[in-house]
Amino acid sequence: MDQGNVRRSRVVTLIGMFVLAGCATLPSLDMSDGPIEPPGQDIGIVIGSVLVQTDQEPPDFWFDKLFGRTTKKFDYAFEIVRAVGPHPQLSDEERYGLEVQPAVERIFVARLPFGRYVINAFRYKGITVLAGELGWNFVVAPRATLYIGRLILAVPRRATLGTPYTVEIQNAREVTIDALQTQHPGLGRDAIDALIQR
Repeated sequence: MDQGNVRRSRVVTLIGMFVLAGCATLPSLDMSDGPIEPPGQDIGIVIGSVLVQTDQEPPDFWFDKLFGRTTKKFDYAFEIVRAVGPHPQLSDEERYGLEVQPAVERIFVARLPFGRYVINAFRYKGITVLAGELGWNFVVAPRATLYIGRLILAVPRRATLGTPYTVEIQNAREVTIDALQTQHPGLGRDAIDALIQR
């Protein structure tokens, strides 16, 4: 695994009253359960993964320690949108969802129209007032298979409004591609590295 491509974001805070509209009905970004057709003239394939870590120390504020929700008990829903133009307008984008369990790496394969996509936000499933903005980008290139990296979202063990979280992007290419070979032999062996960017 190439540790030279680790990128960290600055710490930001959870926001309240932010709900991912229609997240339960979004098509999944992970299409690996079925056969994956080769990339096409206007279609590319991206391979990556998401890992939520919930073992950070909680914030020092006493309220968070006493009343914060235990983050490892919740699944996490991520919203991914296809950007149309330099500043995406939510009504003009194709949307995808990805559900992730804490401490379980979720590998995904997506066959998508070429363009720029934004990992827009995440929320704690079951707590509609706890969510966070992300704003990390990846590209889908026509006729190409790209490896976009492992996104690690780290949150404290207990969370309330205003709880900090961090995002890190790692290059875990070998581990990820190897994990796909049982169901999709050969998939991703020729993938080009194009890691998620801020």
